[in-house]
Amino acid sequence: MTDNLSEERRLGLIIPGILPFTHDNEISEPETLQYDKWFELFGYPNIQTRTVEAHGGSKGLHTIESAYETALEDVLVQAAEKLAEMGCEALSWPCTCASFVGGLTWSENQVSALSKATGLPATSTSLAMLEAVRTLGADTVDVVSPYPAELSHRFLQFLDDAGVHVAAMLSLDCIDETESNDLDIQSTVIQFDHALPNRAHPMLIPDTAISAIALIPNLEAQIGRPVIAGNQATLWHSLKLLGYDCQASDAGVLLSGSQPTLPHD
Repeated sequence: MTDNLSEERRLGLIIPGILPFTHDNEISEPETLQYDKWFELFGYPNIQTRTVEAHGGSKGLHTIESAYETALEDVLVQAAEKLAEMGCEALSWPCTCASFVGGLTWSENQVSALSKATGLPATSTSLAMLEAVRTLGADTVDVVSPYPAELSHRFLQFLDDAGVHVAAMLSLDCIDETESNDLDIQSTVIQFDHALPNRAHPMLIPDTAISAIALIPNLEAQIGRPVIAGNQATLWHSLKLLGYDCQASDAGVLLSGSQPTLPHD
């Protein structure tokens, strides 16, 4: 892995059509659009992102139909080709439900299409989360899903396709990304964890609409096990595609590079 932090590297982000979130009349930028900030905080100021929006006709709802509309391959490929023209060296599709809705093979084919069209390594949030689980040595997880039950079940099936067992899942029934972003995710995760028997395997929080990166170190300290969230895993896997092993101190287990070998539940 490279350790050259003086050479500028470019990461291409294919962004689903998202709007800023509003809280108490204050507008906040989605975490998906703050990757440059996090790269700098983690010690990689040389990584710059370029973004292209992919509009697949979806209304952004957390439904099976909307997820498939967001994931239209020709729209994603067109966005990827634009990012390649901008000089990007790796591609990321930071969207969770529209990268797992069709199952593991479908998800892998989605990313393969981006690489085939551009010649660049690529990942998606769902595949990044799966790679994070595998890197942590886990074959069992718990899931706090913001999605309605039907879409949550698709995530469970995606993980099952990959040989990852979901021991417990909480489905929060958020109808869209705005409701996901409004969640008190820290309290929700802690309450869910406390209701479970003592666990060592990771807790997963899908959905890039949830801003969880800054919360993860404290969450892990409170529940005593690794936490893998959408944007966090996407950042981590994107770094790997660019040739870096992230070793960010005080950023949580995954991003610190000190991955433990977990017991198989």
